[in-house]
Amino acid sequence: MNQIDLFGESFGTPRYVPKPEHVRNRLQSILDTLRAADSWPWPPVIVRQYRDLTLPYLYEQLHDPAEAARWSDLIDAEIARLGEPLVDTPR
Repeated sequence: MNQIDLFGESFGTPRYVPKPEHVRNRLQSILDTLRAADSWPWPPVIVRQYRDLTLPYLYEQLHDPAEAARWSDLIDAEIARLGEPLVDTPR
């Protein structure tokens, strides 16, 4: 038996789990920013990051599929209102 085996299943780096109220606050902040905007408030690369990574991660952290769906519907409505972001042009 090696030393790592002595620790059993509890050994390792614990996974960070954000508090649900912090997730809701972040989603509300994103929604408020989108609602206040007449055009995309972020450059296209940040829009892609939000749509591909940030929002799905935040929805997953809510643990209640119905609540996640409500947030998704609200944010998707604002995304549809703003349309597709302009494409980055190389410099």
